[in-house]
Amino acid sequence: MTVIPDTLRDLLAGGHNVWVATVGPDGTPNVSIKGSGALLDDEHLYFADMFSRKTRENIQHDPRVAIGIHDPERKVAMQVKGTAELIDHGEVFEKVDQRLKELSAKVQLPPMKYVVRITVESVWDMGPGPHAGERVG
Repeated sequence: MTVIPDTLRDLLAGGHNVWVATVGPDGTPNVSIKGSGALLDDEHLYFADMFSRKTRENIQHDPRVAIGIHDPERKVAMQVKGTAELIDHGEVFEKVDQRLKELSAKVQLPPMKYVVRITVESVWDMGPGPHAGERVG
């Protein structure tokens, strides 16, 4: 099991967007921004998806993903690599849907279609400084 560093927990708790990279069947890369990244346990990163058809199709084809998250004010950035799965019902779906509804009170959001659960396999420091490019989890 990969240990999720506190820096990543802080970035996600701070409400920073995450960038999700996938690859299509023909090798074409795709990047999609998500505003709902969260850690609900010690092994997985979750995000809600409302309208990213290409992300869904790519994960169905190849579940390997990379995620970037950045706090420009603190000059902290991290990359997560892992394996994604799509969830469209059940306890995890309900938990993320509730969190999204709380966010929707501030910003008008469309209904969630599914949750992406990423099993975190590695975490990398991508910020400037002496540890840039090092594996940290």
